[in-house]
Amino acid sequence: MSKEQPRVTQELLHAITQHYYTEARMIQDRQYREWLDQMVARDIHYWMPIFETRLVRDKRPEPTPDDAAYYNDNYDDLKGRVERLYTGMVWMEDPPSRIRFMITNVEAFHTARSDEFETYANIFVVRNRRQMETYEHSLGREDVLRLTDGKFQVTKRKLIVDARVVQDKNLYFFI
Repeated sequence: MSKEQPRVTQELLHAITQHYYTEARMIQDRQYREWLDQMVARDIHYWMPIFETRLVRDKRPEPTPDDAAYYNDNYDDLKGRVERLYTGMVWMEDPPSRIRFMITNVEAFHTARSDEFETYANIFVVRNRRQMETYEHSLGREDVLRLTDGKFQVTKRKLIVDARVVQDKNLYFFI
């Protein structure tokens, strides 16, 4: 993500932030098909790489989509995961998790394309499962949003988890 691109206007930043709030509410309310249909572009790359915690002097390159990842999905992968949730056969989501998203520090920048914007946000996710299982995830989210027919759709999503090892029993939810 290039911080050298010009920032969007306050009005556009507000619209992008509202888009993120609506997206979070759809996922929290388990409206997965609607989320996929309305908020996700058909050419999406949805990626959560696995990062290594290294010493400063260790200059190995950052992960690429060819490396191991928690998620490295395209639209069909996401659609398959969404449809599987409606089968009743996803034991790890029966009963369903209760999830809350806190979205902060949203920044948005223009790109070379007039209809696409690079964004960065901090995300905090609290996930409650069953009686006493609670998991917390803090992460950064780098997106490319495309404005189509007056609505934003995610075309690229890179999720950067702060924890070196994710302690959750599964990651069968969308961020």
